[in-house]
Amino acid sequence: MNKYIISLLLIIFGLNAAAQTKPTIVSERVIDGKRMVIYSDGTWKEKEYTKPTIAFVSIPAGTFTMGSPYDQANREDDEIPHQVTLSAFKMSKYEITNAQYAAFLNAKNIGSDGEYAAGAFPTQALIYQSDIVLSRIYDWGLHYADGQWVPVTGYENYPVIYVTWYGASEFAAYMGCRLPTEAEWEYACRAGTTTHFNTGICLNTTQANYNGNYPMEWCSEGIYNRGKTMPVGSFAPNAWGLYDMHGNVWEWCSDWYDEYPSYAKTNPKGPASGAYRVYRGGVWIIGARHCRSAGRNYLNPGSSLTGMGFRVVSDY
Repeated sequence: MNKYIISLLLIIFGLNAAAQTKPTIVSERVIDGKRMVIYSDGTWKEKEYTKPTIAFVSIPAGTFTMGSPYDQANREDDEIPHQVTLSAFKMSKYEITNAQYAAFLNAKNIGSDGEYAAGAFPTQALIYQSDIVLSRIYDWGLHYADGQWVPVTGYENYPVIYVTWYGASEFAAYMGCRLPTEAEWEYACRAGTTTHFNTGICLNTTQANYNGNYPMEWCSEGIYNRGKTMPVGSFAPNAWGLYDMHGNVWEWCSDWYDEYPSYAKTNPKGPASGAYRVYRGGVWIIGARHCRSAGRNYLNPGSSLTGMGFRVVSDY
C-alpha cells in the first residue's frame, strides 16, 4: 500500500482514538464561589461565559425641551420645562431581557440572595427571584436553581424584572456601558417629538403594553390589560428605532431624583446625591398618563417592582 495512504490512515485512526478518549462533562458545581465544570477524567476547570450581545441604536446629538409645557394636560409639577443639549450616544434598542441578565448573574457567580460581593455595591441585592416575590403572582422573571440563575421557561426574551438600581448599574458596568441619564432617556424616547408620547397625543394598546382601560381622557380605550409583560420588541419602534420606550416595564436611569432647573443645561447628570433614583417610561399595569415621555418617577435604589427593568447606553 502506498506509504502516503498508510500515513493518512494512521492520522485518521489517531484522531478517532483521541476523540473517543476526550473527557466529557459530568457535572457542574459551585466551589469557593466559582462555577466549576467537572470532567469524566476527574479534571475540572472554571466555567467560561460569553457576554450577551446587545443591539444598539445611535442617538444623534441635539437640543430639546425637557419636561412638559405648563399648559399640557395631565402634566405633573416636577416636569419643569427647560432646554437641554446632549452629545451623541448609543442606547440599547430593547429593554434588557431575562436571558441577558441571567448570563451576567451566572458569569459573576451571584448567589440566591442576589448580592455581588466583588461589585461596587457588595451589600445590596441586584435582583429578586420572581418565584418568591408577591406569592409568585408575577412570575415572569428569573429563578435561582441548582446554583444558577435561569429565566422562567418561555420568558427568555421578556424584559428582566425585579431589578434594583444597583443591579441595573452592575450589569451596565459589566457590559462596558452605563445607565442613561434622565435627560438622555427622555430625549431618546421623544425622538424629535414634543407631544405627550412619541406616537402623538394618544397612546393605544397596539403601540405599547399598558393598561388600555385608562387612556388619556380624550383618547379611546384599547385592550383592557394584557396582565403581564410582553417580549421585547413586540410593538413598532419610535422614529429613532427604539422599542418599548412607553410601557412594558419601567426603566431605571442613573440620576438621583430632584427638581429640574429652569435654565438651560448641557449633558446634565442630575444631583450629586439624593435619597431616590429616577425611573421612566411606564409599565404594563398602569394607564397612559404614567407612560408619557415627560413622566417622572423615583424609588429607593435598593427597591424594585414587578415591572422594574432597564436599558443601557454607551458613549462614542
